[in-house]
Amino acid sequence: MKLAPIIPTRRQEPFEDPEWGCDLKLDGFSGLADTINGRLLSKNLNPLKRYRQLLDALPLDCVFDGEVCALDQDGRPDFNALLFRRKYPVYIAFDLLFYERQDIRSLPLKERRAILDQVAKRYGMQKSEVFVGCTGKLFATVGEMDLEGVVLKKLTDPYDAERTKWWKIANPTYSQKEGRGELFEKRAG
Repeated sequence: MKLAPIIPTRRQEPFEDPEWGCDLKLDGFSGLADTINGRLLSKNLNPLKRYRQLLDALPLDCVFDGEVCALDQDGRPDFNALLFRRKYPVYIAFDLLFYERQDIRSLPLKERRAILDQVAKRYGMQKSEVFVGCTGKLFATVGEMDLEGVVLKKLTDPYDAERTKWWKIANPTYSQKEGRGELFEKRAG
């Protein structure tokens, strides 16, 4: 099975469109959790061996796209706690690519998310929430809560790293980006 993650492209402003879903951008390490082959891979497909134990909490025979995070007392990602191992990491899924060994990447995001919602409920795993559209009010709330940003995804798109476009909109006032510029993308998309 060939896996290739979708890597969001930077965009300056959010937009509102009922055909698009909006995930909160979680500050951590992006990773494909492959419980079919027992591996956790970075967005560059390198093994995330340090966090491999997170696979034990996920259902077998699936491949998820998500984020390895450490959460603060309010449930917000704390990147430094993750990086310096101050808190136990968690895996938060935002997409499901294989379910019961079946490749479901050709299904629209809306259908994959419905399956992910059922799987998360059945197994008690963490997943992100999707908001339809991305209003200015939601993005303002992201800023007020000091979250990293949002990722916009078209609800009818398949999971295809070569053709599917996801948009990443960063919170310009995000406090955790200070002092670690080398870890953030330096180019605008």
